[in-house]
Amino acid sequence: MEPMGDDIKNETVSPDGRNTIVHHAEAVWNQRQPYGPNGLRGIYTSHYAATCAAFAALGGMVFGYDQGVVSVILVMERFLGRFTSVSDKAAGAGFYKGLLTAMIELGAFIGALNQGWIADKISRKYSIVVAVVIFTVGGILQTASMNYAMLTIARLIGGVGVGMLSMVAPLYISEISPPEIRGSLLVLEELSIVGGICIAYWITYGTRYMPDEWAWRLPFLLQMIPSTVLALGILFLPFSPRWLASKGRDDEALQSLGQLRQLPVTDVRVQQEWFDIRAEAAFHRQTNAIKHPDLQRKSKVNSIKLEIASWIDCFRKGCWRRTHVGIGLMFFQVSLYQIVGLSLTDGT
Repeated sequence: MEPMGDDIKNETVSPDGRNTIVHHAEAVWNQRQPYGPNGLRGIYTSHYAATCAAFAALGGMVFGYDQGVVSVILVMERFLGRFTSVSDKAAGAGFYKGLLTAMIELGAFIGALNQGWIADKISRKYSIVVAVVIFTVGGILQTASMNYAMLTIARLIGGVGVGMLSMVAPLYISEISPPEIRGSLLVLEELSIVGGICIAYWITYGTRYMPDEWAWRLPFLLQMIPSTVLALGILFLPFSPRWLASKGRDDEALQSLGQLRQLPVTDVRVQQEWFDIRAEAAFHRQTNAIKHPDLQRKSKVNSIKLEIASWIDCFRKGCWRRTHVGIGLMFFQVSLYQIVGLSLTDGT
């Protein structure tokens, strides 16, 4: 790498002897060479990474669709004729209707809570496939439901898949995106969620007048189309370079990074980002070893304990403020809906 400016302190050779490490007096980010401009122009410049991110955002569409589809189905005459326990005339209808609606949220909580270790274990790509398989099982059961218990369990299973997708899709997008447009590409996930809700509303609006039970079964069936496309297509996308680096597969991480940036692996910008990714992975391993030295021996029991310890770390000194900020953002997101006059219960 060519020296940049007069602020260079010295140069050293990396431990593997393959690269020269340049030490700067100024912050590293002041020396970073960007891949391109920010915003929409940057998306056009990094078109391959943007395309991969847009495809992964189908996970958000699945999440949004599954959230929106039930709000209209719950008032369909054909649906109420099959599931009389949620009819307004039935005793305890409010409870059963609320339970049915809440099942997807409970499933999503379980799915999101477990997707972290799954994504770390088998990769972001393959964990998306696992999530889609679970979601598809739930979708099939929802479509074929014959009684309230079956539908409720189906919604729970589908919710697990939805929760897994809602966690890993933005994670994959953030890890494959160039730094300049990472925020812009993450917006695709939110856009897909809203788009999925809108599509669900229009589909259920169109099917509610069908003369048979396909009025509500068809919307449940159609939700499996984008998820199946996502599961098949994600297999052709590159692995996350950060995940590869975390597994010690540095050369593969470099190749994946070059493919995502559509640049040769010898490009200065690719090399610089590769160094950053490897340094971050090494820092994470070191920090983990310092915090939990007794859990470093590889075993299933230690893996489970380490996962639990990682969650507990979120509420310990040094990290709890970030955790509170994240929780607060989610809380005020709901409050904002209410402030502007939107309701999360009646779909208005």
